[in-house]
Amino acid sequence: MDTFKQNLAAISKLDSALATLLLNITPNENLEIFVGKDSADINFFDKKHNIFLFQHNGVEFSINKINEFNEFALYSYLYCFGLGNGIFYKMLLTNKHLKRLIVIEPNIEIIFSVLNLVNLKKELESNRLIILYSKDLNYENLSPFFHKNKNALLYSKLYNLHIFNEYYDIYMSEAMRINRLFIDIIEHGVVAVGNDSKDAITGIKHHIANLPLMLQSPTLLELIAKAKNTNTAIIVSTGPSLYKQLDLLKEIAPYVSIFCIDASFPILCKHDIKPDIVLTMERVEEGAKFYEVVEKEKYQGVIFEITSIAHKRVIQTIQQKGGTIQFSERPFGYTSYFELNEYGYIGIGMSAANMAYELVVHSGFETCIFIGQDLAFGENGKSHSKGAVYGEDEIKKESQNSKILVERYGGGGFVESTRVWKLFLNFFIKDIYDTKDRIKVINATEGGARIPGTIEMSFKKAIANIPKNTPKKTITLTPPNKEKVQENLKNARAKVEHWLSYGKEKKATIEALFLKVVEKTEELERLNKSALANGESPANAKSTENLAESMESKKIAKSIESVESMPNAESTESNTNNTNNTNEANAKNILENFDFKSLEPIFDEIEEIKGLFTNREFMNMFNEATQAYIFHQEMELAKITTTYTKDPMLQKAKQIEWLFAHKAWLFSLAGCLDSVLFCVKDSFESWKK
Repeated sequence: MDTFKQNLAAISKLDSALATLLLNITPNENLEIFVGKDSADINFFDKKHNIFLFQHNGVEFSINKINEFNEFALYSYLYCFGLGNGIFYKMLLTNKHLKRLIVIEPNIEIIFSVLNLVNLKKELESNRLIILYSKDLNYENLSPFFHKNKNALLYSKLYNLHIFNEYYDIYMSEAMRINRLFIDIIEHGVVAVGNDSKDAITGIKHHIANLPLMLQSPTLLELIAKAKNTNTAIIVSTGPSLYKQLDLLKEIAPYVSIFCIDASFPILCKHDIKPDIVLTMERVEEGAKFYEVVEKEKYQGVIFEITSIAHKRVIQTIQQKGGTIQFSERPFGYTSYFELNEYGYIGIGMSAANMAYELVVHSGFETCIFIGQDLAFGENGKSHSKGAVYGEDEIKKESQNSKILVERYGGGGFVESTRVWKLFLNFFIKDIYDTKDRIKVINATEGGARIPGTIEMSFKKAIANIPKNTPKKTITLTPPNKEKVQENLKNARAKVEHWLSYGKEKKATIEALFLKVVEKTEELERLNKSALANGESPANAKSTENLAESMESKKIAKSIESVESMPNAESTESNTNNTNNTNEANAKNILENFDFKSLEPIFDEIEEIKGLFTNREFMNMFNEATQAYIFHQEMELAKITTTYTKDPMLQKAKQIEWLFAHKAWLFSLAGCLDSVLFCVKDSFESWKK
């Protein structure tokens, strides 16, 4: 098999659309190929732009560029714009540290030519090399490279889109577009992880407290089986545009299935519109107000689909008013830990409307219509619909410098949004893209933000052809029998007890290792202070005082680093020499008197603890609570691990920095486990009440 066929077969497994496009390329239409005596000496002449790929020797360019990339030798993920002649990337991938290299090429003929000339079969089949045609790229098909690969997201602080060479200046606007997409995707991923464990721990507390009630409610599987009482689902959100759609919604309500978020429930009730399913996703107490303001009679015949992490005040209000509650579990580790799969798992997105869409898709509806899904401020600056419980101005606009703009509904400009709404929007984009072959999605909001993947049309037109001859039937759910409830409750109790004993054991191990790390960091600090006390010169007092005060390794490392960058002694003043010599002596004193071999077993133990994050049981119990702290610390640790140096002193400085960083890492991890175990125990004891 020739080179092109081998490369094409490998590409088709990941990107069949690109493979099809390459099969239909007309060779040398806009590109001339020049190959020298050396098979790696490949150059292209772009006839359309009248420019060579390389102005000089291509082999020499590749060697020089490999040397330039030495600083990235420990990077696991790299992103490049421009395939060039492929030789540089073939050389780059000999580095075993590089797990994945994404190369984006704006010229389809260059991709075709490279695949004919350079055998990249092995690199492509292993997915270490991913070649993408920029014209086909958008948020939806780029996001999986980060959102489905947590390690790639961990290294995202190191992200940079490397431009191959000056030839690609002619495609700079395209490079900027791709770069913006990557940044948006990374931002979405990092924001979705969060930076505060409080919400996750609150969710765990509520989930365990609510388990006995959840196990007495109808299952999610039953709701999914019965939710489709018409062919068309309308998801009602609370954006500024909702109010203008209410008359039409009331007219069509008997003939469509209405899924409304909790904030929309009071608005619909005021207009005598009865939803089929009302969804509550979050864990906050404030959500109860949406239910408290609605009269008891409005609850009849409505299913209240709420997550197991809901606040008890929300649950109690619905119970007191006679509503039918169906609990579901969000797709978290701690919910799947209980293996109550019949109650899960929806709510992977960040809003109740995102969750409603998931439920609509799983229930098998043919069409889904959005109304009130603005995800942006209205033209009058309002954030919510008229009649919203917390007012039309519940959310204020950002300051001029931090405002978020998204594409306008219908195109032709932008509208002002918020970071949170943009997060909701991104989940819609992803979910609609993933389900595009299963359901038709119409955005009849007629305002706000554009949601890519939806069909934009007026609400009147969207409902025009819905049959009105047979009114829908009320959804009726049946709870499980007592025997099933008791069996599930018994299993859940055993799960909680194991969680507490297992977590206590792991916490003790982490705390013991933390104390070992503290002992070593204190030894380093003592050595550092001792070095400063011996022969300290007045001229250097201020800088060394700062060094002594710090408990972080970076100060020690910088002292060592200064040795590498010292100026030539012959070209400096004597007092400068004295200062630098003192720094050098201090740094060497630390390194010579510290037993670096004693760190090896500690680093091994740290890796064992990190191994817990590949252990399914540990992850199910603690990932949601720990990921906010640990994820962001791991992003910082990635900077240390990827710092490349051949200097033995700087390698030792790197070990010191790694040690100090894990002092905070272990402290945070032990603290998170302690908080989780406290909440689990506290909620478990509430079962007795």
